[in-house]
Amino acid sequence: MHYITPSEKDIIIEKNHPDSFHKTSLQQELDARNIKQIVIAGIQSEVCIDATCRRAYSLGYEITPVKDGHSTYDSDFLSASQIIAHHNHVLGQWFVDVRKASEIKF
Repeated sequence: MHYITPSEKDIIIEKNHPDSFHKTSLQQELDARNIKQIVIAGIQSEVCIDATCRRAYSLGYEITPVKDGHSTYDSDFLSASQIIAHHNHVLGQWFVDVRKASEIKF
């Protein structure tokens, strides 16, 4: 299994809420580095990914959620793949540029 190991220069921001900007220093860290575009990946598409994308948009960032870089769990009503597809569609339709990981260049 491969793990992501932060380097000494990486900034680690711990969060306790679905919105990664809520009660964290994320916005200050991005602004201090003049970062205007963010790529978003992670777990729980319908909660954390959704909340963070919407907040980032409202703060004026250009957002790229990774189409194949977020996941979730089956709910009582929808499978995880249905939830992921729905959020890729909804987020991409309105205000973000959803891309596959292979399409993202840094």
